[in-house]
Amino acid sequence: MIVSFYLYKMIITLKNTFLLSLIRCKKMQIETIFNELISNVMPNFDDEFKKKLLNYDNETLVKMVNYALGGGKRIRPLILILINKNLGERFDISNASYSVELMHSLSLIHDDFIDKEEKRRDRVPFYKIFGYDSALLITDYVFGIVIDLINQYKIPEATDTLAKTSLKMSEGEFEELNLFNKKDSVSLDEYLKVINYKTASLFAASAKLGALLSQNPQFAEKAYYFGENLGIIYQVKDDLKDRKHVFNELINKLPQEEQRFLDKLLEEKYLSALKYLKEFPQTEYNKKLYELTDLLFKA
Repeated sequence: MIVSFYLYKMIITLKNTFLLSLIRCKKMQIETIFNELISNVMPNFDDEFKKKLLNYDNETLVKMVNYALGGGKRIRPLILILINKNLGERFDISNASYSVELMHSLSLIHDDFIDKEEKRRDRVPFYKIFGYDSALLITDYVFGIVIDLINQYKIPEATDTLAKTSLKMSEGEFEELNLFNKKDSVSLDEYLKVINYKTASLFAASAKLGALLSQNPQFAEKAYYFGENLGIIYQVKDDLKDRKHVFNELINKLPQEEQRFLDKLLEEKYLSALKYLKEFPQTEYNKKLYELTDLLFKA
């Protein structure tokens, strides 16, 4: 009996080790493919971005902005650039791609000091380096750069898109705070509203900007909904991976019966994203958008 018990325990351990190895292998494959996609589509993004920031002459504040930008995946500018190339390039869309990445970084600064994070993706959060006061002040400076960059296109709808997205992101953050402070559990609808406003709205805006600044701006609305679906997929997947942060993850306030619908929801959003992609021109960049959609869904 003792031998059988230890044999059973050894089999379970080996099985778990094998499963963990498969998960790590899958994660590495996804990261490799994603990094190749970034290097092929926007190889000099970070270097050019840093050069652009040198146009803003407050050395101390720019240094702080550069720290805030560190470590990101650059998914939002990637979506913008791929949509733009898929629909036909009309402008240099560098400024637009920088503006959406800055808005993302700005939201992370807020998130970290609201959630009292000690680490984000193995990096020390902005407020831990520069302090709470600087974390508040730098967001004003960053938003000023965002407006300056997007205004250079002289396209009112592009500026309006980012303005409305900023409102949504702030509303989403505020709603999340209220849900944490006032409720022991949240409904699936409440959870989805928060991630739609906080995360998916910027994915949607990135895709829409890519269309607005292309030769085919009539695709802007379809691009918006494609990006929105992608953003929901990304955030739900990210939340599922970060469940261990029990204290500051809204997903942990979802009742078990509601959490069972998440897999179905992810599949619905994936199929919806693919439906919009089918309506875009079938170019090499459309194939890359399919590839990105698959990567985020399988992550």
